[in-house]
Amino acid sequence: MRRNHVWLTRREFAASAATFALAPALAQGDAQKSPGLRAGAAEAVVTPDAQGTFLIGPMKPSTGVHDDLYARALVLAQGEERAVIVTLDYLGFDFAYNDVLLTAISRASGIPASRVLIACSHNHSAPLTAPWGPWEKAKDKPFHEMLPRKLGEIVQRAAHNLQPARLRVRREPTQIGFNRRMLMNERIVMAPNPQGAVLPWVDVLAVETREGKPIAVLFSHAAHPVIVHGASTQISADYPGFAVQTLRSTAGKEAVYLFAQGCCGNINAFPLRGGIEAAAAVGRDLGQAVGRALQAKPAVLPQAALQVASEELTLPLQAPPPVEVLRDLVAREKDAERKARRQKLLALAESGRRPTMRFPMRGIALGTDLCILGIPHDVFAEYHQFANKVSPFAHTLVFAYTNGLECYVGTAKDYELGDRGGYETSPQGAALMFESGLPLAAEAEAKVQAGLQGLLRKLKSS
Repeated sequence: MRRNHVWLTRREFAASAATFALAPALAQGDAQKSPGLRAGAAEAVVTPDAQGTFLIGPMKPSTGVHDDLYARALVLAQGEERAVIVTLDYLGFDFAYNDVLLTAISRASGIPASRVLIACSHNHSAPLTAPWGPWEKAKDKPFHEMLPRKLGEIVQRAAHNLQPARLRVRREPTQIGFNRRMLMNERIVMAPNPQGAVLPWVDVLAVETREGKPIAVLFSHAAHPVIVHGASTQISADYPGFAVQTLRSTAGKEAVYLFAQGCCGNINAFPLRGGIEAAAAVGRDLGQAVGRALQAKPAVLPQAALQVASEELTLPLQAPPPVEVLRDLVAREKDAERKARRQKLLALAESGRRPTMRFPMRGIALGTDLCILGIPHDVFAEYHQFANKVSPFAHTLVFAYTNGLECYVGTAKDYELGDRGGYETSPQGAALMFESGLPLAAEAEAKVQAGLQGLLRKLKSS
């Protein structure tokens, strides 16, 4: 691996190709034999170095591992079509590195990258892997080389373990967090807002053999994994990892349990910085909610066509402040890091360019009964609600932090507050810490909503 780039070495790709050379041929042979839905799942530990891995929550190097981080894969197949969902106990990745992971998965499994969703839990007790703050651009840590290999391996294993399958889906009421944006004195502060948007349920997709033997359980809830956060410098999967532990002990170890994060950009799990024991308790509660959904034995979804579709939007960022204002800010700034960020904005303002942000979306559908949407970035709950409202499918699951994380995605009314918009949407908040340096423009909301509707229509018409 070249130390300044994210690309894998030729030797690493050659090894992967040798290991998985039979994957495409075997997959195609299977397709001719089994026209119905098939599924396979696999998992692997992807914990980074116990000592010295810089963690996003405490903003300090790790001092140990409390519980392992996992990557898990679910492959759905029907005829020649494939759909892959990979979940990770990681924060989320910049687009360039996420593309490296997609390429590694595709090379190892023979499944096109356009059929893959990489959904991160947005875990804050994991490495800082998004372009924010003291982001390590070099991609030269051991886990940067480990992840492409591990993800390729588990998808390859899942694809080779395909079995005739059936699906059950249920939405179970539960809530483990709170909206974190409160309007106080005409400004947004980060505090519990009882009237704010939340997503008080867990979506549960049970994947079984035709005889009812468990293959995988995919479950999704929306709440920032910040219960451990700054309370510990140990690596942990936070509440999603403890939810999986609960399920393995109560629902059985036969299935692979995959957690996918919903649109929780403005939702925190509770209690913030509560520590390991609090995360374990909350994970137990979420795991029990998933268990209730499984025990309810929802009806088996009818066999239907498997479809995968993608759309990519280009969202406008806000214009930088005037050149004169930025020159003054640069001149007065004493902090070296903030000064460098202001200088970057100044160069952008002087260029006259209007910056934009990628917004790649991908969806998986089974007939008209099930749709899974994967969208990037740190997205507010209102978009999750919108997708559910307009979806023509009987069951719609929405995963954020999927195939990229480079900004917050708030609503128009949040951006219209300007400097009073709080951490997530103010030009003086998180935007300054992200690589883009600027928040999205207010008109981005309408573009995202139209894009979601377009992708849903594409999946439905297919």
